[in-house]
Amino acid sequence: MARTWWGGLEVQYLWVSDEYRKSGYGRQLMENAEKEALKRGCHMAYVDTFDFQARGFYEKLGYRVYGDLGGYAHRFTRHYLAKEL
Repeated sequence: MARTWWGGLEVQYLWVSDEYRKSGYGRQLMENAEKEALKRGCHMAYVDTFDFQARGFYEKLGYRVYGDLGGYAHRFTRHYLAKEL
């Protein structure tokens, strides 16, 4: 699930079932969302993820960390990433 607003694409939820991971579906979903965002006049894309989730996935797509927030459940870090479209 994502939305476009104020010139940005905000990806709120992206989930690929375990059986389909490493098959390119996540990449396809993100690339399609980014293409649609460009059509809507967006120039940036934003996502966030926890340290035990998909940071590496987003970094492979060109996203860069611009902020971290630690202390979730006293042990997790939430990473905020962005990419110029």
